[in-house]
Amino acid sequence: MSILFRWMFYGCLARVTGTMLALLAVFLIIEVFDKSRYLGHGMDASLLVEYLLLKMPFMIAEFMPVILLIATSIYITEISHHHEVVCMRAAGLGIEKIIAPILCVGLIGGGVSLIIGEWIAPATNSRLDVMERVIIHHQKASHQGVQWLKDGLRFYQLTPLDDRSFKMMMLETDNKGAWLKRMDASHAVYKEGQWYLQDVFISSPDVQEGMLLRHEKSVQLASNIGPDTADPPSANHMTFMQLYYYANNLQQAGLDATSFVFTLHRKLAAPATCLIMVLLALSLTMNMGSRIAASSWGIVTAITLGLLFYVFGNASGLLANSGQLPAAYAAWFPMLFFGGLTGFLLLQKEDVH
Repeated sequence: MSILFRWMFYGCLARVTGTMLALLAVFLIIEVFDKSRYLGHGMDASLLVEYLLLKMPFMIAEFMPVILLIATSIYITEISHHHEVVCMRAAGLGIEKIIAPILCVGLIGGGVSLIIGEWIAPATNSRLDVMERVIIHHQKASHQGVQWLKDGLRFYQLTPLDDRSFKMMMLETDNKGAWLKRMDASHAVYKEGQWYLQDVFISSPDVQEGMLLRHEKSVQLASNIGPDTADPPSANHMTFMQLYYYANNLQQAGLDATSFVFTLHRKLAAPATCLIMVLLALSLTMNMGSRIAASSWGIVTAITLGLLFYVFGNASGLLANSGQLPAAYAAWFPMLFFGGLTGFLLLQKEDVH
């Protein structure tokens, strides 16, 4: 590792850390003022502190690309203003020597975002939603509703009971839609890919009798439909593998899995976006002169694009959930857009210098 690499790497990393702490401080101040009105109405000082601490992982994972964009812009502006960039280029160093340490900082930022989003944020988001619903808005902790689900040629009606069990009606049809069997169970529990039914009435069509009806004390039924499908969790509470399997099960059951597919692909796009953002900052703020106006406009443009990226991310999620964009494409769209813009600006920058 060269001296130049270490100097740029630690300098940029220090700005990223400082920018992150500054944004978190601003966020904490805003949240304290916003949530302090609930003190004495279900929330006390200890719960407020817990709420703020739980919100921090979400904020870091959500805004890491923007933090990297702003912090890297500040650092590149500093070294450009003090002619370090001129010295490096005059010494015959290519742009790749400047990009390498900046990319390493982006890689660290993407790794931090990935670790927080995968192993920390799902647990903290779950607790945050409970606090929002129960403590702040005084609502019930959870609600399960009756749902119709599809698993191949079987249709299920699940009515949740109080003890994580269900009242079930299962209707099985042939390929033409004609019914073959119906099961009505007063109590159903799902374990390891099996429904365990109790007090089951089974009816089937009969040419002579019209319908045959029999009663069974217990029946086991293999199915991809589990209780989590009847009470779908929030996509923000799930890890990558949980999202993958859950979205797959929903699609097999013929249900909408848009929000889960979107969140799944967004977890993949986040680290790549962090790398794109540090390169975008480099293309916006690196210049060969010391003019303050040029440097200032680079930072202003970086902040504007950071806000635009956040708007793009939210808008793509809304378009995906409304069915106007495929979920996977919507999750990758901000990264693809800003990646193309970054590539164009870097090529222009190298052509100029």
